[in-house]
Amino acid sequence: MVVASLRKALGLLVRMPLIWTAGIVMGVASGLDIYLEISGETFFAGKVLLIGLLVLPFFVAGSLGAIKRNDSAPAVFLEEGKKHYFRVLLPAAFLLFAAIVTILLVAVPLSVIAGESAIEAAGSTALGVLLSFALFAYFYDTAAVGEELGVFASIQRSAAFVLTGFTKTVLFYAVNLAVLLLVGFGALFLWTALLYDRLAPLVESGELVAFDTANATAAQIQFAALLGPDGIWATALVYAVVIALFVPFALAFKAAYYESRSVAAIAAPQVGEYDEKGRWYRY
Repeated sequence: MVVASLRKALGLLVRMPLIWTAGIVMGVASGLDIYLEISGETFFAGKVLLIGLLVLPFFVAGSLGAIKRNDSAPAVFLEEGKKHYFRVLLPAAFLLFAAIVTILLVAVPLSVIAGESAIEAAGSTALGVLLSFALFAYFYDTAAVGEELGVFASIQRSAAFVLTGFTKTVLFYAVNLAVLLLVGFGALFLWTALLYDRLAPLVESGELVAFDTANATAAQIQFAALLGPDGIWATALVYAVVIALFVPFALAFKAAYYESRSVAAIAAPQVGEYDEKGRWYRY
């Protein structure tokens, strides 16, 4: 099922070019964010990324809606994007708020108990909470668009979808991670090749350890000076390409897997019997 969904996802990326718009939008926003962060323009960096995140649900909804209707027409994409924008945005906002509250409720007492290791404990707690939310809520947007569900219903549907086919879904996540690592390593190789003349002498001489790791601002300034203006642009561009490639793939793969599981569930024969009152009992 996962392999078949992977093949279908690759076919969707070829047949429906508009799916790539979600990756392009997020790639541009992320690339500009990285450029501004390294350049020291942190005030604008977060705002650019926020705008990208607010615009992204339109393209996600348009992509998932077009896949659902199996229609690559721009009019269909725009219609689905407008129709389901808030179905994608509102659950994401709720999940973010719930994750922050959960992290605070768990991390604060744990940090008090941990004492000197408070920062590590808080970081581990935050990572665990975020991964847990991502694991069970990953399909909320697919459910929201595909089944036209509300905020809480789409999240519940996603959790149920994961739990009812947990082993297959873990394999699905593993394939996503493998693709992300593949794209990431390719991007790292490209970035190293582009900036080899600047990085190689420092790595060989060991001067990179001279970065002031205790002061994030100082380290950022040193890193920006090392890269230079064109190096910062190259870094932002490579990062943007990674996002622009992976986001459309993840969307298409998610939609294909969700559809294949849903169709299989409908086609599966129901084994059970009716009682004397006409109620169905499934074995």
